[in-house]
Amino acid sequence: MKRFICLFWMICLVCFITSCGKADPVSRTSTVDYGDAESFEAALNAGENLEGKTVRIKVKEFHPNSDWGYNLWAGEHLNFVSSRNPDIKAGDEAVLRATVIESVMGSWKISYEKVLNAVDGETTVYSSARTENTPTASAPDTTKKESPKQPSESTSAPDTETENSFTSNQYYDVVEEAVYQSYSNTVMIYKLLAKQNVSVEAQRLAYSPEGNVIGKSSSEITLTEGQTNYFRFSFEALQSDASFETTLKEKKTITKGDRNAIEMVDYNVSGENLYITFRQVTDNPDPLAKFKLLYYNGDQIVGDEINYFSIYAKNLDGKDSTDVASIWVYGKTFDRIEYIYEP
Repeated sequence: MKRFICLFWMICLVCFITSCGKADPVSRTSTVDYGDAESFEAALNAGENLEGKTVRIKVKEFHPNSDWGYNLWAGEHLNFVSSRNPDIKAGDEAVLRATVIESVMGSWKISYEKVLNAVDGETTVYSSARTENTPTASAPDTTKKESPKQPSESTSAPDTETENSFTSNQYYDVVEEAVYQSYSNTVMIYKLLAKQNVSVEAQRLAYSPEGNVIGKSSSEITLTEGQTNYFRFSFEALQSDASFETTLKEKKTITKGDRNAIEMVDYNVSGENLYITFRQVTDNPDPLAKFKLLYYNGDQIVGDEINYFSIYAKNLDGKDSTDVASIWVYGKTFDRIEYIYEP
C-alpha cells in the first residue's frame, strides 16, 4: 500500500513538473493595434516604440535557415524572427505581438509571439496604401481609365495637352514612369518635376475588366519647386488586364524645417549594402524629413527606397555634420541611384 501511495505521488509530481515546463508561446488579445505591415513599418520609421504592440501581417516569404533563425519576411525591411518553427508559411496571415525590436543594417529585426482570437477594432491603424478587395464596387462611367504598363515598357513623356490631368497640372509634370515587381507586389513609379512648394496626395483604384474594385493605393508627397519627387503605388497580385482611376488633391503642407537641408555627398556599394554619406547643410532640417532613392539600371527605374534620416542618419546634429546610412540592397541590380530630399 505504501508503495502504491509513493508511486501515485511520484506520478503527480512528474505531471506537475511537466505542466510547468510547457509555456504557452501564444498570447491572446482582443484588438489588433496595426492592421497591416505597412502601417507598422511606418510607425517604426517615425521613431515610435512598438514593443508590446500587435500587427496583422501577410507573410511574403518564409526563410527557415536565415542568419536570424526562422524569418517571416513581411515587408521591405520587416523581419519577424524566432529560434523555433512558427508553423507559418509564405502567404499566410498572422497576428503577432512584437516583444523585442532591433534596427540592424537598415532592417527591422523583430522577436514576437503569436496572438490568437484578435480582431480589428476602431483603434486599429491602417496604412493609406492598404489594398482593398471590394467585389461589389463598380467604376464610375465618366472616368477615363488607364491600362497598366509592363515593366519592360519604356517611359513616356507627360501629357502636356491635358490641363490638370494626373500627369500634368498646376503642381507638377510627370517626366518619367516605371513599373516593376517587388516580390508579389506590382509597384508603379511616377517621377515628376514640381512647379510649386506644396503637398499633394494621389489615390489610385484598380478595377477588374468587370468594373469591380480589386485594389487601392495612395501616395502623399511634399514637393519643392523646381525639384523632382515621385509617386509610388503598390498593388498585391495585380491582374495584368486591370485598369485604373487616379484622383489628386492638395494637402495642407506641414513642414517644421528647411527645404534642401541635407545633401548626399557620396555613395558606394560593398557586399549586400549601400552606404550613403549625408551632410547637413542648414541649421534646421525637418525632424521627420525623408530621403527617397530611385534605383536605375541603365535608363530604367528598377526600384526605390523611402526612409527617415532620424532612423538611418542619427548623427546629423548640426550644420556641416555628416553621417553614413547603411541600406541592405540584397537582390537589387542597379548601376546608379537618384537622391531626393523630402521635408
